[in-house]
Amino acid sequence: MLYSEKKERENRFVIALKIAFPLLLLIAIFFYAFSLFPDTSLNLFLLIIFIPIYVYYTVYLIYHSFQTSLIDSVTKTFTCNEILSKIKKVKNKKSMIILLHVNNLEDINERYGIINGNSVLQELMKELALFLEEHHFKNTPIGRYNHNTFLLILDASLEELNHLLTIFTKRIQTKGLHNIEVILSFSSLEAHYDTNPSHTIERLFMLIDKSQTNEKALPDIQLNTFKKSLNSAFLNDGILFKYQPSLHVKEQKIALVEVLTRIYTDAHGLFTKQHIQPIINRMGLERALDKMIFTALAEKIKPLLQQKLFISIEISPVTLRNSKFKHHLVSLFKEKNLDPHSFILEIVEEKSYEQMHRFKEIIESYKEMGFKIALGNFGGNNCGFEYLKCLPIDLIKFDIEFTKKIEDVKYQKLLKSYIDLAKTLQVQSMVKFVDKESTLALIQACEPDFIQGFCISKPKSIKELSDEIR
Repeated sequence: MLYSEKKERENRFVIALKIAFPLLLLIAIFFYAFSLFPDTSLNLFLLIIFIPIYVYYTVYLIYHSFQTSLIDSVTKTFTCNEILSKIKKVKNKKSMIILLHVNNLEDINERYGIINGNSVLQELMKELALFLEEHHFKNTPIGRYNHNTFLLILDASLEELNHLLTIFTKRIQTKGLHNIEVILSFSSLEAHYDTNPSHTIERLFMLIDKSQTNEKALPDIQLNTFKKSLNSAFLNDGILFKYQPSLHVKEQKIALVEVLTRIYTDAHGLFTKQHIQPIINRMGLERALDKMIFTALAEKIKPLLQQKLFISIEISPVTLRNSKFKHHLVSLFKEKNLDPHSFILEIVEEKSYEQMHRFKEIIESYKEMGFKIALGNFGGNNCGFEYLKCLPIDLIKFDIEFTKKIEDVKYQKLLKSYIDLAKTLQVQSMVKFVDKESTLALIQACEPDFIQGFCISKPKSIKELSDEIR
């Protein structure tokens, strides 16, 4: 039995006592009154008064107990609120918070059904509790934070926990549960990392994201001060830009420039937007950051616009779908007298947006204003093909994998086929990260519209780029 189930039993027992004790008291009062006044209507009066009150009280307690259950109905672990409450109450400085993530739960639910997915989660928690008990961790608080994430509180060193959880995750991934493959990942952090548990959990999510590298670049970042750091960077001209030219293959001239954004803060130094994007996403600051970037860029970009170049800049799809940001962008471009026809908004999204029809309408509204839309990392591990199929896209930028493996004949054929497909759809294409002459020749043979990389030009400042084009 899980520790959470034991605590829930205790909770239910306390509620039962709260129901039973007033009943015993009511019976005692009734018999006492009956012994004093056996032939009066006082007893009837007491019954009429106290029994409805007691019934209401009992119904309320039962209803309230269901509303305030300590455990999740599926996994029998603590609810999100309960485990967060326990994290807040942790006093032992040696305590660690562990986040356990089921990476493929959505795939399990889709392939085997939600009922089987729930069974897997329930069995997983039993296996975890048993494993911890085998290693002398009894009565471990385990709670379900969201549908595929669990939180644990353990008193142990970071090295010991990482060792044990590595063993556990590998064991589960090797044997599976109910003949279903289960892929796990975990992260751990001191319980007193931050006074706000939500910041601790956000940090745990960032640590667990294998696709990000920001934990190496920003190991000591404090989420509660990060937003202030971004605001400070914006106010102190800490949002910096480099511009990487792209060659128009047919015209053999620089026709497009990609904006590379870097951010400098006193607390964390200099880092790229890509490094902090996972942090931004977790904190819900996509729109705030993009607003800062576009506002800062609008002050500096005019010299390049005079060269009649297309300006490509990455923007979060979440920001693009936000109506308030669109109003801000319209006002900004009008105020700075910028022509939207010169700008390409690049989006990258791992999973496709569910309301595709709405997204299409939003994209079309930007295109009506004059903006072009690009898909980044096309052909990589994202929803690029789905968006190409459903959205009015102007440009696709191929994933770096195509450039790295271009010497493989298979990748040459794939790249050529995708480029030809894009042309039939009247969509332009770009291949990036072309740094070798041998790679450049193979890429040119595939006939993309644009090529970018050190073979073409390194990132430059506005002055360097303007001088070069002249």
